[in-house]
Amino acid sequence: MAAPESRIDAARRRLRIGRYSIAAVAAGAFPLIAAAARAAHPATRTASARAAASDTAPAAMQEQDDGFSFGGGAAIAPSSASSAPDVQSAGS
Repeated sequence: MAAPESRIDAARRRLRIGRYSIAAVAAGAFPLIAAAARAAHPATRTASARAAASDTAPAAMQEQDDGFSFGGGAAIAPSSASSAPDVQSAGS
């Protein structure tokens, strides 16, 4: 006849079963969550989906001239005014 299982041993056995159950559920859920996150990320769209999205943009957004260009011709230089700039102070 086997000796009866103590309460401590029974609690340890239940804890071990619970840990294995949690680990099994987590291992099964991880690939599903990873696949859902990958599918939801906007950078994973196919090229045809990106092309379709750009075709639906309004014409005003596609061709917009704001007068800015990288053509050069601009330079950073001191202002042509010979006087010092006005400085305002909030002091007393």
